[in-house]
Order: sequence, then C-alpha cells, then structure tokens
Amino acid sequence: MGKNPMRCLVLLCAALMWAPHVALAASSPVAPVVLPAADQPLARRIVPLMHDLAQAPGWRAALRRDADMQALAAERAARVTAAGECTPQPACLAQAWLWSETDRDRVSAALGRIGADRARLTALVGGRMRPSRLYARHAELGDAALLDAAWREAAAGLNHIIAVYALDEKPRFPVIDSMIFDIRDAAYPALLKSHAAVTLAEGRGDDTVFDPALRYAMGLLAANERANAIEYLPLPSGLNAPAFAALRATKQTAYPYSAVLVFGHGPEDPVSHTGVLGHLRLRLAAAQLAKGAAPVIILSGGRVHPNRTAYNEAVEMRQELISLYGVLPAQIVIEPHARHTTTNMRNCARLLLAAPFAQGKPALLVTDPATHAYIGGEGFAARNRAELGYEPGRVTAGPDVLSLRFVPDAHSFHVDPQDPMDP
Repeated sequence: MGKNPMRCLVLLCAALMWAPHVALAASSPVAPVVLPAADQPLARRIVPLMHDLAQAPGWRAALRRDADMQALAAERAARVTAAGECTPQPACLAQAWLWSETDRDRVSAALGRIGADRARLTALVGGRMRPSRLYARHAELGDAALLDAAWREAAAGLNHIIAVYALDEKPRFPVIDSMIFDIRDAAYPALLKSHAAVTLAEGRGDDTVFDPALRYAMGLLAANERANAIEYLPLPSGLNAPAFAALRATKQTAYPYSAVLVFGHGPEDPVSHTGVLGHLRLRLAAAQLAKGAAPVIILSGGRVHPNRTAYNEAVEMRQELISLYGVLPAQIVIEPHARHTTTNMRNCARLLLAAPFAQGKPALLVTDPATHAYIGGEGFAARNRAELGYEPGRVTAGPDVLSLRFVPDAHSFHVDPQDPMDP
C-alpha cells in the first residue's frame, strides 16, 4: 500500500490549527479522525476494566486519592514530556507510554489497597465485572485475584496496541492488521510527538492514572483507521433488528438447530465483495434454511481481506442471500467483526448464548470441504487454545459431509484486549 507520512504531517498540522482534539491523519486521502475520549465506546469495547473502575462506586475517587497512584501518574507524565528529546526516535517516543513491569506492580498493589474495603470490592467485581461475563476466563478466581488478572490483561492489551500501532511490531494477523504508517520515514517522529501533545492536551481534572495511556492507545487505533471493533454496534439493532424481532416471536423449539452458521471468505482483490468460498457456503446455508434446519442464518466476518477493504464480509454475504436466494432480512443475523476462523466461532458463540436465541440447542455450521476438515480437526482446537486460551465450544460431526454441529461455551464472552480490532 502507498504510505505517505509527509503528506500526513501536512494534514495533521492543518487540522491541529482548527481542532485541538484531532488525531494523526492516515496516509489515505480522508479527513482526520477525532480522538475518542477515555469514556467513549472504543475504549469500553477493548478495555472494559477501565470503564468498570470509573463506574463502580468509590473506585475512581479512591484511585485519585491514592498517594502512590498520584506519584505514578506524575512520573508517567514526566516520562512522556522528557521523551520529546529522547533517542533513538521514533521508538523511544512511544515507549514512554508503555506500562512497565514496575508500573503494573504498583497499580496491582493500589487495587489491592482500595479493594481491601470489602464492600467496595464487591461493588466492582460482584456488581459489575462478573455479571458482564467480559472476564469469563477468570470467573473461577476470587474477587481480588480476578481484579488483578483483569488489570494485568488490560495493561498488556494497551502495551500491545502501542507496540503494534506506534512501534510497528507485528500483530496476530500482520497481513491485514498492521500499522499503516512507515516507521522509517523521517517525518514519523513528528507524528508521534504531535499525537502525544494532543493526548496530553486532552487531560481532565478528574483523570486517574489510567486515562492518558488509554487515550493515547485509542488515538493510535483511530489514526491507523483501526476502529473496526465498534462498527455496527449494538448488534441487536440496525441490519439485525428484523431477525432479532422475529426470533422473539418464533417458536424456536420447532427447529433442530438454533442457527445455521456461515463464516466469511474474503477475496484478495479490492473489487470483489465476497470470496469464492463464501459464495459456496451461502448456497449451502440457503439450502439448509429452506429445509427448516433453523430459524436464522448467522453470517460471521468483518472488514478483513484485502487489507483495509471497504467491504464487510457479513454485510456483503447478507446482501447476496437476499438478492440471489430470496432469504428474508428477518432470517439473517450478521456478526460483523470476526477476522479469523477462531473468532468467527467465538463471536457466533457469544450471539448463540444470548437472548433471543434458544438455549440448549446446537448450531449447524456449513462450509466447504477443506474448511470442514480444518474446523473439525484437532489442529483448529489447538489453535483456539493457543490464541483464545480456551475452545469457544464443542464441535462434532454434522448430519452430512459439509456440516458440523457446534455447542457454544460461555468462556467466549471473555474480552481479549490483545485483539483490539475484534476483542
């Protein structure tokens, strides 16, 4: 792709003269994006702990009163200010925003001190974190340990965003999710300095130690045009509204499966809307729907291939089902965020385990022969355990050679801050 940071710098400087909260412009000819504040949807979606700490009774005030958190906030701000003249640039400019091991330990100790008030800890963990199911991998831990695990995970996720989208380290899927700027360009350090200046200028009187780094990381995602995680939300509305309404009124016990699942197959050219295997999978799904296998089809796939494509797999598949096969909008649910087969499965599990889907039934996954063998094999199960930390459900043989049964697992609700485009 063409990367032109010098042009970006010109756009950035012009934008900053008119709006103090404008992020770094991307290398494509689009208007600069506004930095999301720490309490806006992108941050809540990727790092929910920060929102929970801000909303749970007493926590935000206690964090601001804690003497060591006051000291840490001042030390971190001093690091960022000093980084303006650091070497070697650009790496040292972004590294100043990372949570060091010592930083993380100090925050852990502060959370322990504040959580020593049992009522306050219960209000946070029992009142917000556990019911949300967003920390499902840690559900077996006690309240204090769950909070500490969630903090460690959040800090690692913020560090990962900075490493990938400021320092050009490789993400989990580098072909489609890497930084869009050229770190070798002589203008790039100026971009990072400007981004730091804007982030510091956004400071508020009630900030905690977390807020500046959270704004910095979310701003990097916006500048890299990587805010995919909040597209098409909330899922029950918009394109999904007809199907969710129909599911609430449907006697779902009449169907053998809760849903027919179709995973997207993105093309590798900028013109095609759907990859060739996607077309084949849609034919199978339409046939299963016509047989009465399930009340709806769930289409899973985000804005994936090719890199920075304008097309969303689930949205494009939906249109094809409607236009080519006469499937009704009320029979289609889109899951528009998944970027790999592992998260196709996980994100479908999240939908299937939530209202208004019928509980206790398997879903029917339809796919092409090669993908059928892959999803049904131990290699895919091992990949889920390696990348997600769990298997998002149980996969067993389906009624024919091109289908599989899938029973979702509640661990799938866990939010992964290390996958910021689809947490």
